Amino acid sequence: MILLDQVVSRNEKTASRILAGEAVVLTPMDSKIHGFNETGSRIWELLADRPTLSEIVAHIHREFEVSQEQAQSDVIAFIEELVARGMVTLGQRSREG
Repeated sequence: MILLDQVVSRNEKTASRILAGEAVVLTPMDSKIHGFNETGSRIWELLADRPTLSEIVAHIHREFEVSQEQAQSDVIAFIEELVARGMVTLGQRSREG
């Protein structure tokens, strides 16, 4: 189960570039190239900062002017797909005290 406070990190084994506004990601684990649409590309860009799912949802909600519910549904579905493909991992922020 994906939780909104989970941090999303790119798999360090992936390589990516943004070409003409679209992310192209190579996954050497299966030697495949993945191309993302505008929304997926923006999410991939945001992952560089290791955001939480709720932070990604907030960005997509604002930038693409969709409802909070639609942004959350779309982001979770996309992240679930990336997790299944081994392109990202989910975790928690380290608590420094």
